[in-house]
Amino acid sequence: MIDVLILGSSKGLGKELYELFKSNKYKVLGISRTKGKQTDIVCDLSNKVQVSKVVENISMHSMPRNIVFNAGQGRSSKDSLEERREELMLQNFYTSKYFVEEFKKREKWMVNLESLTFINSICALENFKCSEEYKISKSELLKYSRAIAKEFIDYRVRVNSILPGNIMHENSVWKKKFTTDQDAKNFVDKTMPFSDWIYPKDIFDTIEFFINNKNVVNTEIILDGGQNLISPN
Repeated sequence: MIDVLILGSSKGLGKELYELFKSNKYKVLGISRTKGKQTDIVCDLSNKVQVSKVVENISMHSMPRNIVFNAGQGRSSKDSLEERREELMLQNFYTSKYFVEEFKKREKWMVNLESLTFINSICALENFKCSEEYKISKSELLKYSRAIAKEFIDYRVRVNSILPGNIMHENSVWKKKFTTDQDAKNFVDKTMPFSDWIYPKDIFDTIEFFINNKNVVNTEIILDGGQNLISPN
C-alpha cells in the first residue's frame, strides 16, 4: 500500500514534499515526466495515453491512500497569448484531470483511496493579480476540485486544495531571482505581511492536516501569510 502518491515529484516543491513525506515514515511514490531521485515512475502527465498506462500499472501493484496533485508550471515561453494559455492549461489543469479521469474508471482505486489534495495557487483567487494565462489555468483547477469533491464524497474520498503564495525552496524561482540576501529580504518585506516566505514544510503540514482530519472535505486553505490581502487587485 502506498501512503502518498505525488504527481510532479522530480523537482521544486514536489521534490521537497517527497523527501518530507519519506523522512516522516510515509511510503511514497513519485511520478514525474523527468527522471530523478524522487521519481519512481516516469510519465508525461499531460499525455493521456501515458497516464492511462501508468494508472493501469499502479492498479496491478500498490494502490495509493492519498494523492497530492502537484504537477504544473508557472510560465510559458510561447509567443502568443493563446499558445501560452494552451500550454499552461495543459500543464496546470489537464495533468490533474487526466489522472483523475483515468483512476475513476477503475473502481478498485476507490476502495483504499482516502484523500486528494490539489496544490493550487493564490492566483486562482479572484482578487489576486497575476498573468492572465496562469490565472485561467489555476482557476479552472479550483473549479474542477470543487466539482469532483461532491462526486467523490459518494466514495468516501475527501477532496481539498491548498492555495499557497510565494514559496521558497532550493529550486524556487524566487531563489534564482535575487542576487543578494538583502534583495530577497526587501522583496518579502514588501509583499508578505509577516515578512516570511511560504516553505515546503508549511505545505507538507497542511497536506498532513488534510490526511489526518477525516471531517475536512471540500476545503481550500489559503497559505500565503496574508499576501493576497495586500497585493494590488
